[in-house]
Amino acid sequence: MAEHHVYFAVLGFDDDPLTLTLLTGTEPDDIWRTGESYSEALPEATRTENRWIISSGLDHHASHSDHFEKLLLRLERLGPGLPALRQRYRCGIGVSRYYFMDDPDFYLQADLLQRYRKLGLNVSFNQLSLDNTPASSTPLADETDIPET
Repeated sequence: MAEHHVYFAVLGFDDDPLTLTLLTGTEPDDIWRTGESYSEALPEATRTENRWIISSGLDHHASHSDHFEKLLLRLERLGPGLPALRQRYRCGIGVSRYYFMDDPDFYLQADLLQRYRKLGLNVSFNQLSLDNTPASSTPLADETDIPET
């Protein structure tokens, strides 16, 4: 079974996160601050940059297509706030997909990709293959840009 994480992030900004919230009129789903610990289990692992994050809001086991659709609806509702963010800050779509199989299929409909492009956002993703065999403990990563159609 695959697990998906799809989100929009403003990265590496120095402003107070409230500035971004006021600019968009939307509360983020998460905020990362430089120097914060990732988890209590590994307190020495700290975040290296600030992030202001809007996620799809779906369960991590929903399909990747559903995640992209839901996130797109949330981004379209930002109206002029999205171009304002993109002009002032480094922004992007983050996608992580964890799967346990040899040949994963990743497909997004052309009209969905076109709607992202209309917002000025390109789509790329990383896939991590977690091998079930005891001999392998290292995930294999594959970064792919989804081509224009």
